[in-house]
Amino acid sequence: MTAMLSGRRPPRLVVKTLAVTFMTVFVLLAVVFVVVTFSVREQVRQAVTTSLESSQRMFAALEARRQRELVAQAGTLAENPTLKAALDTYQTEARTGNSAVKAQLLATIDSELTKVAARVEADAIVLVDMRQNTLAAAGRLGDRWPRGQPVALAADRDGGSFDGIARTNNETFRVVAVPLDFSDGTTVGMLYLATSLDANYAQELAQLAGTRTAIISDGLLLASTLAPEAAREFEAAVAATRPAEGTMSLAGESHAYRRLVAVGDTVFYALGSIDESSLSAMRQSMRNLAFIAIGAIVLALVGSITLARLVAEPIGQLSGAIARMAATRDVTLPLPSGGSSREVDALIETFSALMASLAQAEAETEAAYTGAIRALAAALDARDPYTAGHSERVSVLSVAIGRRLSLPPGDLEVLRLGALLHDIGKIGVPDDVLRKPGPLTDEEFDTIKQHPVLGARILRSVPFLARHIVIVELHHERPDGRGYPNGLRGNEIPLAARIVHVADAYDAITSARAYRRARPSGDALRELWRCAGTEFHAEIVGALATALPGVTSDSAHAHALESVSHA
Repeated sequence: MTAMLSGRRPPRLVVKTLAVTFMTVFVLLAVVFVVVTFSVREQVRQAVTTSLESSQRMFAALEARRQRELVAQAGTLAENPTLKAALDTYQTEARTGNSAVKAQLLATIDSELTKVAARVEADAIVLVDMRQNTLAAAGRLGDRWPRGQPVALAADRDGGSFDGIARTNNETFRVVAVPLDFSDGTTVGMLYLATSLDANYAQELAQLAGTRTAIISDGLLLASTLAPEAAREFEAAVAATRPAEGTMSLAGESHAYRRLVAVGDTVFYALGSIDESSLSAMRQSMRNLAFIAIGAIVLALVGSITLARLVAEPIGQLSGAIARMAATRDVTLPLPSGGSSREVDALIETFSALMASLAQAEAETEAAYTGAIRALAAALDARDPYTAGHSERVSVLSVAIGRRLSLPPGDLEVLRLGALLHDIGKIGVPDDVLRKPGPLTDEEFDTIKQHPVLGARILRSVPFLARHIVIVELHHERPDGRGYPNGLRGNEIPLAARIVHVADAYDAITSARAYRRARPSGDALRELWRCAGTEFHAEIVGALATALPGVTSDSAHAHALESVSHA
């Protein structure tokens, strides 16, 4: 799991900035959408409620006028002398029991009602006696009023005339009634103009009110212009309590309703769909919101990219500089200038201070381990007074050769310290062999030949000296393969080891030994050229020759080293 997490790369700062910005814009747009939706719905609900109030007032006014006109029309019809005379005669004969006369009089009443029905728009014209029994009925729905059947009436009376609700044969009618009076004030019956409270009436009511309508009577929904499912839900919610107004959900849509008029236990409602009314407003709002959203997204995109660049570019430059610093291991490389923000400037300043401290610490460490290497070389040279300073001189000569070969600074530093340590393995060689004043025997020479291997073994225990091991171990290899310890040939030998091999041989020839005198620099170079290609690499000898001014003269060995140090 740790490996998987360590291998997972985090997103770029630009991507994270875009993600955060777009998430913020999305949340804001979502909040705006919710607020706009609720605001529009509330405004529409208020508008629908206001519209229903206006419809109620308008309907009340129109209905009052309509009822007055119907009452006036019924009153005119009630003044029909033939109808009143026939009704009065019928009631008189009804007491004597002359059935033939009664039948004739009822026929006369039916005839007169039929004539009257042809001149009015009521569904039925009904004549009832003083006991509310039907005597005769005419009109389109006259057959719903059988003769002799009592009429169940719920009415708001105003003197003799009234506006009420009548039920007969499981049907409900709205009736306008006027009395049939003689000149002496005697009332002989009532004349009803009845209108059926059915779907047609609900449709006419809806056209008049300009809304959907529903008629509730005696706990039941008589008729409505609602869809069947909505009508059933409205009946279940409203029929029992008959509230004056409110809102509810019908068939998944929010509706507002308001009582138009109540006649007895019958209530006429106007309904308006809030969702349907808000649809147009919501579409317009969503269209406007879409334009706002597009603009916000574009602005967010531009702002996010600009912000990310302002933040990411200086950090990216700093990151790149740090990467180059890590690749070259050069902590002195310049960092990009600040100025983009205080935080980035502080980061650059802090990192620069850290790198300066690191460079100082590295320099101190370098000086410390260089001093340790010099001390090791001095300790080695101190074992033999004839080789005192040998390692230092070989180091100087090797660096001079490396410069002539255009080696980079890092390789020159490895060459310098490796040359100082090239004979470190002689620490393990016995003094009687190392300081012997005369020529060595084969066995003694074999012992001396072990010092490169011993030196490499010593350096392998010191990690920071690992780069110098090839010089210590291979500086006695020869191009002809007759060197030691591995018998490498030609270019198999590392360049640094070749350089130290030539510098070591030159210093050995020009330095005095117990068994011989020091030879001049010219003799040493001639000896090196003589053995070039077999014991020494010719290009290395040539580089040494160009690094030593006046090599053809018999100058002293000290003068040669002084020339090398000045090179």
